[in-house]
Amino acid sequence: LNSGPARIGAPAARELGLDGEGVTVAILDTGIDATHPDLADRVVAQVNFTDAPDIGDVVGHGTHVGSTVAGTGAASDGLYTGVAPGADLLDVKVLNDDGYGFDSEIIAGMEWAVEQNADIVNMSLGGFVTDRLPPIEEALERLSAQSDTLFVVAAGNEGPFTASLSAPGTAEAALTVGALD
Repeated sequence: LNSGPARIGAPAARELGLDGEGVTVAILDTGIDATHPDLADRVVAQVNFTDAPDIGDVVGHGTHVGSTVAGTGAASDGLYTGVAPGADLLDVKVLNDDGYGFDSEIIAGMEWAVEQNADIVNMSLGGFVTDRLPPIEEALERLSAQSDTLFVVAAGNEGPFTASLSAPGTAEAALTVGALD
């Protein structure tokens, strides 16, 4: 967070008053540590679709993603402020305490987020693309057609090379993002 938001113009947008206020972003991941100082007042709802005993984020990935999106920078005196610190977060735990989840859990989380009127669903997760249409990709296409929700999906961790995108980042309706470097 010390360079990423600046590279995409987030500080300049915040100076114009565009800080994510009024926007709800669902984070589908390993959960969010809602007690983290940067996220304490950003998480407005939490739900757990996994077999994990509670909503907490023992992996840390969901907390990292939530902070990248809407972290206030409170723990660093503003040094590590997220892209949209005024946004509200929905903590949707679809990956268990080992960082894995079933398609059915992820799809249930996607559907729940749309039912909550999330403006954006962030999915920093994915799986291998095969000859079959992955169920998560099919769900993303269906939910995008039925709602105004934008699904922002990680491109994956396997590139760069031909066919390195992971599903559901391969969905036509997904806004798929990759690394800056």
